[in-house]
Amino acid sequence: MAVNPHVRDGGGFHEMRLDPSAPLAPNLEDSVLTLPSMVSAGECAHMISAADLWCASNPTCNAPNNHLNDYHRRHGLTRVECHTDGLNLDGRTHALARIILARTLWYLESLRPHDAYHIFKQRASLGDMIFTFSGHEPAINVYTAGGEFEPHEDKHMLTVLVSLSPLDAFEGGGTAFWSERAERVGGLGGEPSLMLRPEPGTAILWTGQITHAGLPVISGRRHVFVCSFNLRA
Repeated sequence: MAVNPHVRDGGGFHEMRLDPSAPLAPNLEDSVLTLPSMVSAGECAHMISAADLWCASNPTCNAPNNHLNDYHRRHGLTRVECHTDGLNLDGRTHALARIILARTLWYLESLRPHDAYHIFKQRASLGDMIFTFSGHEPAINVYTAGGEFEPHEDKHMLTVLVSLSPLDAFEGGGTAFWSERAERVGGLGGEPSLMLRPEPGTAILWTGQITHAGLPVISGRRHVFVCSFNLRA
């Protein structure tokens, strides 16, 4: 992690507005942030390997009585829990989940302190706050052919998604976002306002009211680290 985030490799956050024609919505209410090179190539490769090993060796992955996994199996998606206190993967992978969240908060408070305050009501020492995670997250989502995640809102303070797979490892895929205006005019059946398919190691951040989806993978395997969470003092 860069000693000085203002001169880090890959630059700072890029804010991408979902509706550039509308007046600027403050506090990321209609925007997403991207941060290139937040996770190294070696770290991405390790998390991919750990998730694939779990999928290959876990006999309950596609168990018909496991409703959560059965739902995702029918949608070409396996969610591999990678909780910071978990035991189902190797120690380094669980440690990387904690490291990714620490980097996210440190870069946010260093480079976007106003956004940090709006989201968490605190500008500094975000890493000392207490996490409440969504469901079985943090997780590594593994998409195969036909795999997708339908449009939804996370309803948490912040979501961080990190693309792990090289772009030539899969066709299709990506993360789609809808602006508030797009939802009002065309609904979720309309074209997304923004589609991101970034280089591996790139982090994407957004707040809980933004509608988004995992677009269908045509072939290959797409891996992403994802975590939605709240923080409290």
